Amino acid sequence: MPTPPFRTRFFALSVSFAVVFAVFFGVVRPWYLTWGATAEEQRRSLPGDRIIRNAAGQETRAITIHAPVDLVWPWLAQLGQDRGGFYSFDVLENVVGCEMPREDRLRSDRQTWQIGDKLWMYPPHKAGGIGFATLREYVPGRALAFATHVPGTAPTAPEDGSWSFILDPIEPATTRLIVRGRGAGGRSLLGVAFDRSIFEPVHFVMERRTMTGIKELVEEGERNRTGNNIHVVLWTATFAAFIASSVMMLIGVRWTRSLVGFFVSAGFFQVLTFLQPPVLIGGALTALAIAVLVWPRSRPLWMAPTRRHAALHS
Repeated sequence: MPTPPFRTRFFALSVSFAVVFAVFFGVVRPWYLTWGATAEEQRRSLPGDRIIRNAAGQETRAITIHAPVDLVWPWLAQLGQDRGGFYSFDVLENVVGCEMPREDRLRSDRQTWQIGDKLWMYPPHKAGGIGFATLREYVPGRALAFATHVPGTAPTAPEDGSWSFILDPIEPATTRLIVRGRGAGGRSLLGVAFDRSIFEPVHFVMERRTMTGIKELVEEGERNRTGNNIHVVLWTATFAAFIASSVMMLIGVRWTRSLVGFFVSAGFFQVLTFLQPPVLIGGALTALAIAVLVWPRSRPLWMAPTRRHAALHS
């Protein structure tokens, strides 16, 4: 197939990006805003809702943990950079300087809270000490609700967001962990665009791993840190394939293959980050995304018949 002119390639790339964004905002975003939560949990009034009474946006997510509340609470109660960490993708957190704990264990001296205490997400001695949320509602053994600043809001401005963690016992040996985030209105168009296209998806990816991390620690006694790190490597490789396919489309290298690779890598990247499948499945998807771009179009040279071989069969 002949390579189309640059103008055509640029238009095709623009349309391809538009399709990816349409799928993201039309399908993926509505799904992750309420990941795991029932319709009733999404409607319920929860601790922390009063922090932002007239919220312009709300996210409610939930996960079932097969253990009594009393076993779940100690792990939840020590959330924080200066406590037990966030049980998420530590390698990503530490790459940006979060200095998260390098082991998962219960710390009885880090599980008490009082109204006004700070939930540190970034070390207090870095970034001018602004990396924290403030505890505003507290139900011992059941809920922690923090006031936050929406990204882009000055630290000295009034708090305009909330982040709440609630434990809901549904059976003696079963607990629902519900996490709700709320934000006030008044954001600029640029602020809304940043929130929805960058902050929200990144926050979901990390928060989901926090929730599954707590579940693993309670039910199994440990979480798979190595698997988490492998996940990050697979994301990086798939995203690299996505960037490579975009560049290949623009410069006209293997035009048809790069177009297919664009959609394959874009789709797989979202599957890997949002669905977070088992490592073996993630590895297979990553390998396929890369293979679409680099697999030879024809037989390698060593497989091509020699003249003598061809003559013998003519």
